[in-house]
Amino acid sequence: MILDLYLLNSNNRLNEIDMSASNQAVPSRTSSYKKPSDSTRAKILDAAEVLFVEKGFAATSVRAIADLAAVNLAATHYHFGSKEGLLAATIHRRAGPINAARLTNLDQLEMASTPAVEEIVKAFFEPLAANRVDETLPNLIARLYGEPDAISGPLLQQEFGVVSDRYLAAFEKALPGVGGNELRWRFHFFIGAMVHLLSFPAPLGMKPTEPRADIIKRLEAFVSAGLIQNQVADRVPGEKLL
Repeated sequence: MILDLYLLNSNNRLNEIDMSASNQAVPSRTSSYKKPSDSTRAKILDAAEVLFVEKGFAATSVRAIADLAAVNLAATHYHFGSKEGLLAATIHRRAGPINAARLTNLDQLEMASTPAVEEIVKAFFEPLAANRVDETLPNLIARLYGEPDAISGPLLQQEFGVVSDRYLAAFEKALPGVGGNELRWRFHFFIGAMVHLLSFPAPLGMKPTEPRADIIKRLEAFVSAGLIQNQVADRVPGEKLL
């Protein structure tokens, strides 16, 4: 989900360049692929990331990834098994550290006491406030949400499901007056606000001049208010989150 998920930075748009050898216009993100990593696996992930963001999953072939990475086609199958496996690995490389940080933050909170809503929200957004989100992840998540549910659904659940469930459980304890179904909707909007901010870091007509940490504080206040409002909502006695 997130994870974190949700995930889209407008500042990453690059200009197209001309390939002098072929006189063909090459999309900007492909042209930015100039310094591949050393290992074969990393080269494939770097190339897949560029092409998945630029073209989407359906329009990207494994052969095109192998060609851009300058590796043998068989190497992609050896390391990732399938195009779906390669997409999952591409997302995990960027989202995995954020998910781990969020779980660690929540663990530390819950060791001390039952945290308040605002504390849980802050723990979730801490990787963003600390500027630990790779600029490519929002673009990957944006592309992922544009894919059919058969592709995006299982991958989102696999990558962000654990973190989502942990934070929902924490919010349920902090918001005993909010029913499980209602809480899931509020968390859904919570994630949507985050994803939107990652895509558009300032309101329409304004430039993103504020420090990232200050912008995240605005987001924390906004989503906390949305989670807390009208706490007696959709709660059935004894109801548990699904």
